[in-house]
Amino acid sequence: MGEAPATAPLAALLVEDSESDALLVFRQLRRAGFDVRHARVETAEELRAALHQSRWDIVLSDCSLPGFDARAALEVLHSSGQDIPFIVISGTIGDETAIELMRTGAHDYLMKGNLTRLGPAVQREIGEARMRAERRHTLAALRDSEASLREAQRIAGLGQWRIDPPGGRLWCSDTLYALFGLERVDEQHARHALLTRIHPDDLCAMRQAHRELQAGAERFDIEYRILRTDGSLRHVRECAARATAEDGSGTRLIGTLYDITAQKAAGEALQTANARLRRLSGRILDAQEAERREVARELHDQIGQALTAVKLELQGMAPSIGDDPAARRLASAIHITEEALAQVRGLSLNLRPPQLDYMGLEASLRWHAERQCERAGLALAFRSSLGSTRLDTRIEIVCFRLMQEAVTNIVRHAHAGRVGIEVGLHGDRLELGVHDDGHGFDVDQARRRMLEGRSVGLLGMEERAALIGGEVAIESTAGRGTQVRVVLPATGESPQG
Repeated sequence: MGEAPATAPLAALLVEDSESDALLVFRQLRRAGFDVRHARVETAEELRAALHQSRWDIVLSDCSLPGFDARAALEVLHSSGQDIPFIVISGTIGDETAIELMRTGAHDYLMKGNLTRLGPAVQREIGEARMRAERRHTLAALRDSEASLREAQRIAGLGQWRIDPPGGRLWCSDTLYALFGLERVDEQHARHALLTRIHPDDLCAMRQAHRELQAGAERFDIEYRILRTDGSLRHVRECAARATAEDGSGTRLIGTLYDITAQKAAGEALQTANARLRRLSGRILDAQEAERREVARELHDQIGQALTAVKLELQGMAPSIGDDPAARRLASAIHITEEALAQVRGLSLNLRPPQLDYMGLEASLRWHAERQCERAGLALAFRSSLGSTRLDTRIEIVCFRLMQEAVTNIVRHAHAGRVGIEVGLHGDRLELGVHDDGHGFDVDQARRRMLEGRSVGLLGMEERAALIGGEVAIESTAGRGTQVRVVLPATGESPQG
């Protein structure tokens, strides 16, 4: 091994009673290329104090001092708990003594009459000490990581197993046994102990997944139930895969199990709550539609008829009034009455178009689209394959309201020239599409505004569709218009005619 670099620092602690011998040692270290910081001690107390007060790279010790020797110096070093290379430098040392010192912890020994090997020996031992420190640090980090992993597995209810080649030896983590509610058993009986805790209705599927993995499948992901020894039922999810053993001896199987009982319970509670919410929302929508129908009827039958009667009375008065200011005021009153009557009729039709009850969904959609587009000056292309097919009343109402909302948005915001509407049945689905050639809009921004409560149009459309198991998809590009796609379940079909 070559000499150390000329600037290599070295903190050397010398156990030596001869100052002249110490100077020879330090001179040899400098020749070897070390920048030496050193101290010399002669007793156990001085050595102990020096080790406590400063950090040292190497301890160089004479074999025998008055009242102190290398063996005692080693004991002091070991009791300090520090891993510092210890090299014996002696004028006369027998082989048996040297071997004994090496056995008790010395790393090397040299003769004072031949110190040419001192530099390389010091450099070698410092390098090995550094590697030992790195190994200790790595092992400590590994132990800490393993402890953290075990604690994380315990907290998360996660267990692990591994089947190693050759022979298929099964290893299970402590957390796996805890998950099954079992005490750790020997490897020979582990498989049977675990299998007996799996719910009988799930055991066949679980064993089949393991057989397929052992036969060559890459992985599996299954859920099953565990009957613990305390009588409690737990839901677990098991994921397993094939992996190459680290020593290259073959393929090992590795699996993890984690407790999903809480997630299952939360999911079931959420499903129940959502079902209740949908039923409640459905009843609210039904009540709204019934109220709309009643208000529309009252507007048409009562207020509309009353306004018609007022209009007829005013018109009947016209022949008896000449061409004077009173006649002009009467004509104005007739005009105002006609406008109010038209508004009442429009409100009645928007609240509940009678076509939906008497003519069906297709006619209602076509009528409303033509009416809105004509008022807004929009060109309309309407295509439908429904014909006289009737669907469940709630489905027809939701479809009509969604198209009504989409067309209203086009009229108000799109600045479009053309509107296209397609509606039809595709298997067990009712599909509605509404598109325009308008300015378009930022869908993501609209969703953010919806979540912030600043816009409810998009949310209302999605919620209305979701309540009957449908969905709404909206695509829009600036300058290229907007497309609204609605998919609803088409149950309860009953052809009319």
